[in-house]
Amino acid sequence: MADDREARAKFGRRRPLEPAPAVTSPDTAASKRSQTVSTVLVASAGLAALGLGSLERTAPSKDVLVYVDAAACAADGIRPAEECGSDYAIARAAYPSTAPHYDSAAECEGHHGSSHCLPDPNTPPQSVPRMAGFLLGRRASDRVTPEPVYEHRQGHGGHHGSYCTGSGGKVSTGGGGHASSATLKPAAAKATQFGGFGSSGKSFSSFGGT
Repeated sequence: MADDREARAKFGRRRPLEPAPAVTSPDTAASKRSQTVSTVLVASAGLAALGLGSLERTAPSKDVLVYVDAAACAADGIRPAEECGSDYAIARAAYPSTAPHYDSAAECEGHHGSSHCLPDPNTPPQSVPRMAGFLLGRRASDRVTPEPVYEHRQGHGGHHGSYCTGSGGKVSTGGGGHASSATLKPAAAKATQFGGFGSSGKSFSSFGGT
């Protein structure tokens, strides 16, 4: 009798049903894969577009100071004399390796004007422009790297006012020559350079005066 009751009790206890596995239709799975691929492609395209845009975009202009030398900078009183001297030294040290090089004096003078070029003693008959002055930021906090500037032929015609950097940037003053309140427009990030500069980076030891 006891055996019958135990058997009936075991029979009455049913095992809980396990949930059935989710069924994903082929169309739904394909749609998810398509969305994933599309998202990746869009993201990649966006990155590529941003990269291309940064290569094509011209850097914004900067307000800078331009002087013939450290003494002129100090006399203007905008920057302390010590900073004028140290920034001028940085620019002069950069001049030998950053000045643009030209295959001939005629080509150099075509960009920088007559009497503004000198022979490169290391690679004759190449020529380089004389260092006409240097630029620096209006404040040390502007983080403008001091660099040499060169006469640009468009600035001639009875007055100064147009200079250029070794990297192809254009420097415009208010027509007052080596003075404060100049504007530096860096060259575009592309390989094209302002004024059709030649190659640069060859060191030489001769510095041009003004």
